[in-house]
Amino acid sequence: MSDDLPRVAIGKIGRPHGVRGEARLFLFNPTSETVHPGLNAFLCPERGSEVAVEVEKARYAAKFVIVKFKGIDGRQAIDEFKHAILEVDPDDLPELDDDQFYQVELLGAPVYVADEEDGDLPESGESIGEVERFFDTGGANDVMVVRREDGSELLVPVVEHAISLLDVEDYLVILQPLEIWTPA
Repeated sequence: MSDDLPRVAIGKIGRPHGVRGEARLFLFNPTSETVHPGLNAFLCPERGSEVAVEVEKARYAAKFVIVKFKGIDGRQAIDEFKHAILEVDPDDLPELDDDQFYQVELLGAPVYVADEEDGDLPESGESIGEVERFFDTGGANDVMVVRREDGSELLVPVVEHAISLLDVEDYLVILQPLEIWTPA
C-alpha cells in the first residue's frame, strides 16, 4: 500500500478486563483478525495525545478482543484509554485477495458516471466528485459518500447495480448510469 495513506481506525477500547492492564477492544470489522501480538498501533484517546503501542496479548471473544498492550500495566493505566480509538498503519493490515480492497485506498479518488451500463470512463471525462468516506449501514452493504463538485453529498450503496468499477490501481470509481446521480 501507499505510504501516504492515513492510518486506519480498527476499533474502540472498552472497559478494562481484570486487573493486569487488559481491556475489551470492539473491532469496527467484527470478523477481522488484524489484532495479534506484536502489532504496532496507536491509541488515540478522546482527550490528550495519541500513544504508540504494541499488542502484547490478544484473545478473541464473541463480540470483542481482550487486548493487552506492552507497558500499560494495571487496571487504572488501561482505564485512561477507555473509549480511545485504536489505529494502525495501512501497511500493517493483512494482504487481501485480488478482488478485495481497503476502503482507505479509495479516499479522495475521482468519481465518474459511465455513459452506458457497465461502461468505462464517460466521453466527457468529467468527474462528478470524489470519494469522501465509507460507512457501514449495519445491513447488507456499505455506503460510499461522494463529495460532489458543488459541495453536496451523494450516498452510493456499494453494490454492483450502483457501481460499474472500483479501481484501486488506477485510483478511480465509475458509477452505473442512473438518473439519481445527476442533479435535477
